[in-house]
Amino acid sequence: MGMDSGTLFFAAGVCATALALTMLSVWLQNRMDRFLIGWMLSMALLGSGVVIYSTISIAVKPASVIGFTLQIIGFVAVYVSARLFVGKQTRRGTIALLCAGLALPVATLIAIDLDGIGIAIYNLFAAVMLVMTAWEYWGTRSESPVSISGITLLYLLTALSFAACGAVLLSDGKWMLDARPNNWAENFNAIMSIAGITGIGALSIGLNQARAARRHRLEARTDALTGILNRRALFDNLAIDRINPGDAVVVFDLDRFKSINDQYGHHAGDRILCQFALELRKNLRDGDLAARMGGEEFVLLIRRASLPAAIATAERIRAAFTASSLQAENGAVASTASAGIAIALASDDGFESVFLRADAALYRAKNNGRDRVVTELQVVA
Repeated sequence: MGMDSGTLFFAAGVCATALALTMLSVWLQNRMDRFLIGWMLSMALLGSGVVIYSTISIAVKPASVIGFTLQIIGFVAVYVSARLFVGKQTRRGTIALLCAGLALPVATLIAIDLDGIGIAIYNLFAAVMLVMTAWEYWGTRSESPVSISGITLLYLLTALSFAACGAVLLSDGKWMLDARPNNWAENFNAIMSIAGITGIGALSIGLNQARAARRHRLEARTDALTGILNRRALFDNLAIDRINPGDAVVVFDLDRFKSINDQYGHHAGDRILCQFALELRKNLRDGDLAARMGGEEFVLLIRRASLPAAIATAERIRAAFTASSLQAENGAVASTASAGIAIALASDDGFESVFLRADAALYRAKNNGRDRVVTELQVVA
C-alpha cells in the first residue's frame, strides 16, 4: 500500500483512536476535568469516521454517510470540549442543533449522489469548527502562552488544510465522485490531521497535567471549607514576603461558636464560618492576607496599615458579620466575633511575635464582654 491520501487518512484515524484511549486513561486519574471526556469522545468519533472513509469505497453510500456524520459530530465535540477547557458551558440543545445542522446537509448530498458537493461542504464546515475551537483556546493564552499558542496554531493549520480540500473540490466542479479525492490538498489535509492530532493531544495532556498540579497546590494551601488560606499557606506566604514594620495583624475569634454547633448543628456552624470568611475577603486589599488558623480562629494581615486604619477595618468586618443573618432549621442564628490587633514594630522577630500580641489583645476582648475589637493599647466599643 503506497503512501497515498487514503493510507494517510487511515493512519490519522488510528492516531485519533489511540489518543481517545490515552485521554480516557488521563481522565480516570483527573475526573474533575470533564473536557477530557469530550476530547476522548471527539477523537473516538473522528477516528471511527476517518477509518470508515479510508477503508470503504465511497460508492457504498451508507458507509460514507455514517463516516462523515461521525466526523462532523466529532468536530462539534472538539469545539464543545475546548469551551469546557476554558470554563464555558454549551447547552445540550445547542450541541444537538450544531450536530444536526452540519451533518444533515452533508449526509443528504452524499445519499443523493452529490457526494462531491457534500464532501466539499463537510471540509468547509470542519474548517469553521476548527477556527472556532482555536479562538476559544486563544482567549486563555495567558494561562500557558507557549502551549496554548502551539495548540491554536495547529488548529488553524489543520483548518486551513480542510478549507483547501473544500476549495479544490469546488474548483474542480466534480459534484459526483466515483472515488475518494486524491490531490495535493487531500495529502496536505491528511498530514496536518496526523500532526494536529498528535501535537494537540500531547500539548493538551501537558496543559491538563499542569492545571491539575496547580489545583493540587491550591487545595493544599486553601482551607477546604471557607476557601481562604489555611495556616500552612499563611506561613508559606510570610516566608517569602515577610511581615514589615507598620503591618497590622488582626486575630479574630467567633464568639460562643461551640454553643452554635451544639444548638443548631455543625452544618449551621459551617455556614457561619463561611460567612465570616466572606466578610474577610470583602475587606482584602492587594498584598493583604486572610487565613483560617483552625476551628473558629481567623487572621487578617493588613499591609502598611496605621492603627486607626486597622481598627476601622476590623470594626467593619465585626459589624458586618454581626449584622449578617443566617436561618437554621430551628431558628435564626445570632453570631458575633471578637478581635485583637497588634502593629508590627522594627524590634519584632517575625510574624509570630506580632501574632502573640494580637492574640493577647483578643483574649482581653473576650474577657471584656466579646463582640468587640481590642488593640494592644485600648478597647474599642
